[in-house]
Amino acid sequence: MMLTISIRSFAFLLFLLLLTSAFLQLNDPDPILWTTYYVVCAIVPLLLVMKRFNAVVFWVGVVSSLVIMGIYAAGTLEYLRHAAQEPLMQSMNPNKPYIEEARECIGGFITLCILLLCRFFWQMINKNSISK
Repeated sequence: MMLTISIRSFAFLLFLLLLTSAFLQLNDPDPILWTTYYVVCAIVPLLLVMKRFNAVVFWVGVVSSLVIMGIYAAGTLEYLRHAAQEPLMQSMNPNKPYIEEARECIGGFITLCILLLCRFFWQMINKNSISK
């Protein structure tokens, strides 16, 4: 019982994190794409809070995260070559698109980790409820 409450509380924090990420994307040059991505992914921990799990939403989020990471992998690798000279937190620069691409890839990776953590939590909740 206590484990389920703790997991659901943590899932709510993950939901708030992804929802905040979606909100922050509203000032992005392509806000519809990024806001939609983060909102869809935020549904996964929100459903976990409600003791539900939707495999379709989960897999859409996972595949979207992997696609994002794949699209921006080259820019991330380019950033890693310049990481000693270029801070990741700086203004967007058209001469250095790899900085923004690295940030997008990191966002996709963090989101993927959250989704996988929610899947793990869902399995823990089910295992805990079955053993009772």
